[in-house]
Amino acid sequence: MKEPIIVLVGFTLAAVNSLQNMEEKYRVLIIEEPDVIRKRNIDTLIKNKDVIYDLVSFEYQKSYAPDQLFSSLQHLNVVSVAPAVEYATTCAARLAERFKLPGASFGASLILRDKSVLRRVTSAYGVLNPLSQSVTAFEEANDFMMNHPGGVVLKPSNRQGSVGTVIVHELQDLHQAWNQSQLRDEGVMVPDRVFNSETLIEEFVVGKEYSVEALIKDSKMVFSNVTQKILFSGVRPVEQGHIVPALIDKSLKEALINQTQKVIQAVGFENGVVHCEWINADKGLYLVECAGRFAGDGIVELIERAYDYDLVKNYHRLLRNQPIDLPPEVNKRWALVHFYAGRDGELSRANIGNELLKQLDCFNFSLSVTEGQKTNCPSSSWDRLGSVMVLADTEESIRFKSLEVTKTVEFVYKDI
Repeated sequence: MKEPIIVLVGFTLAAVNSLQNMEEKYRVLIIEEPDVIRKRNIDTLIKNKDVIYDLVSFEYQKSYAPDQLFSSLQHLNVVSVAPAVEYATTCAARLAERFKLPGASFGASLILRDKSVLRRVTSAYGVLNPLSQSVTAFEEANDFMMNHPGGVVLKPSNRQGSVGTVIVHELQDLHQAWNQSQLRDEGVMVPDRVFNSETLIEEFVVGKEYSVEALIKDSKMVFSNVTQKILFSGVRPVEQGHIVPALIDKSLKEALINQTQKVIQAVGFENGVVHCEWINADKGLYLVECAGRFAGDGIVELIERAYDYDLVKNYHRLLRNQPIDLPPEVNKRWALVHFYAGRDGELSRANIGNELLKQLDCFNFSLSVTEGQKTNCPSSSWDRLGSVMVLADTEESIRFKSLEVTKTVEFVYKDI
């Protein structure tokens, strides 16, 4: 019998490590863009991973790529297909369909990858969305803002990590914000070829932000969690941290989960995971966006630690048409991740509060910045300088730790 193979479209080291550490051993075939393999040195990163079956260099983000891939891979015993990154979701969904395996569905993945289409589809289904318009020039954005006082958000329709997203409160600031929103360089994370992406301008909705992470089987949630989002101050909505589960009352939690189920039904999502973001405003819950993949920012690890539930293992079981473990109804503890960020300038040193880190029982602490390095105020997730995680047994304790953890690192800059 042929060796069973998991196809992983796109690459993250976290996804590979999860599969490497699973009790149920399956070999993994990774499909990644040639430019990304080269720029990220993926060959080296996976060199000692015995879980790897092969690394296929292929421009999978192009139209009809999954059908071509299917033709070249159909001789293998492929037991599941999973996306590792946002840009891989449509290819993975179509490839799963061709192999007749559980997946999001190609139609749902196309809708979720385009925020403009997602707005139209979910609005028609009764989900509350911000007023939104696709624009191709500054003049169109200017007209929109003049007709919608109260602030706007500029964002690309199909990017990730808050890239190109800018909040504008005053009309006089729109031109500078427009120029900022057109800068969408993701460096080593994307191919070198042109990445087509239209710009959306939307009304700015005031409210606290949350996300729902759910495991979906046959278009129904079998596990769900609500995450509380914390943003850096300023006009770039970059995440400073997340708390799992969110510190909210039962009625708001149920409303967020119910609205996410409506999004799933509206787009026709079938099997997999979703990460659906919301703003709780005076008029109700507004949909921000929804992705048909695992949440980033370490949220998956927070969920697994808070609920004592192996979400990743059961996700892969679901995609292989295998029974999954019954998830717990409530969390057993709380978890948070905090991200460090600096400002524009040249870093002199980072003062690490080791004693405070120890007192808070922090783990997964990391900094990705060195003395003399130039840093920026975070305009996207890629500008953050490190992170740390914390667990707590009570809501009161996690509230306290969410404040104290911000004091664990101080960045000192050189005078100019």
